[in-house]
Amino acid sequence: MRSIRSGVVVASVLAAAGGCGRAYEGGGELRARKVVLEREVAGLRESVGRLQRGEPVFPMADIAVAIDEGLLRDLIRAELPFETDADKFHLVLREAEVRFQGAPTVRLRGAMKRSGLVDLEAAVEVIGALADISIDGAKGTLTAKIAVDHIDIEKAAGIENLIAGSTMDEIARALRLAIANKLPAIAIPVKLEQAIELPVVDEGPVRVAGARLPIDVAVDRVFAGQGRLWVAIRFKPGEFTKTTDPPEARDLTEKELEETGASLGPDEDVGDDHGPDRKEGDKKQKKKDDKKEPGKEAGR
Repeated sequence: MRSIRSGVVVASVLAAAGGCGRAYEGGGELRARKVVLEREVAGLRESVGRLQRGEPVFPMADIAVAIDEGLLRDLIRAELPFETDADKFHLVLREAEVRFQGAPTVRLRGAMKRSGLVDLEAAVEVIGALADISIDGAKGTLTAKIAVDHIDIEKAAGIENLIAGSTMDEIARALRLAIANKLPAIAIPVKLEQAIELPVVDEGPVRVAGARLPIDVAVDRVFAGQGRLWVAIRFKPGEFTKTTDPPEARDLTEKELEETGASLGPDEDVGDDHGPDRKEGDKKQKKKDDKKEPGKEAGR
């Protein structure tokens, strides 16, 4: 049985290696799979470890924001095509795919080309993940970078017959270093207010100074799973600071009282403008009292 199991394992490894025939002989496809799996396992291990310790995946005080992988894919595609040069090679990336399963994996596809006595061209796949997810202090939105882990150069147009596998490794490494800090940052349309502004109250009998409550907003944790990127946001309020001094308080004029719908107290003089209204009310009340008097006498 042990020999049979060993044979099955060996056969599986050979089959996997055979499936990599389309990439350069350095085993680019296997490396790509390893990079993706390592990121996914690391992300899942961190979350499982918290659950085993009885801790929540996200702190209870945080606010979780869920972002669909389809939205992130469209945001990345909006930044394409991306072009750059590395040594004698010109790289163009035109397509993007996103997978949120343990890690926010990103795949960018395109082509590289070298012009010369012999033109060389090959398909290229850049494999990485969203990283450095943070809050843009100026815009108050989430932003992320694409960290490049691996570049897979596929066989095409007989390039493997002209360039050795070790040279292909060096080309892939040069391309990875060339685009490491050049890929555009991804702006995620999630608006986060970083302060609460209280306007000055400068009308009416009560005056209040303008104030500002700063809020420290930061990304606490990130988890990718089931097609969504979960971002835990920590909010920490600061201290109120006065921004504007209010004008001195004063009594409202009768006209301002009318405009605001306010009224004076029962013992205060309402002025001549309110005299007719009060007299009209008194007349109506007197009529009601006169109607009641005959009924009372009949009852007696």
